[in-house]
Amino acid sequence: MKIIITENKLHKLQIDVLNNLLGYNVSQFDNFILIYYPNDYNGDYDYAEVLMEYDYEDSRLYVDHSFLKNFAKVYVPKEEDAPFIIKNWFEKYFGVEIKYVQT
Repeated sequence: MKIIITENKLHKLQIDVLNNLLGYNVSQFDNFILIYYPNDYNGDYDYAEVLMEYDYEDSRLYVDHSFLKNFAKVYVPKEEDAPFIIKNWFEKYFGVEIKYVQT
């Protein structure tokens, strides 16, 4: 099934999906901003898997490869644009500069 959607609506949908990640566990400590996958460990980050990690030292954003692939498959017409979309969202939301994205 094909669905026709305007670029503006697609962009809003992408941002909404990324903003929903902020309902997950987000922490900032030392030189890092971390977004964790949701878990049942009540804030015990030792057991949580990292979804995204920003490092202030080298301005690197790590994005979990499986999340990036799934996000691209569903919400991005050209898969190679997904890191750029996530990078722009992260920079705007957290007010940081990202030099490169690593998966």
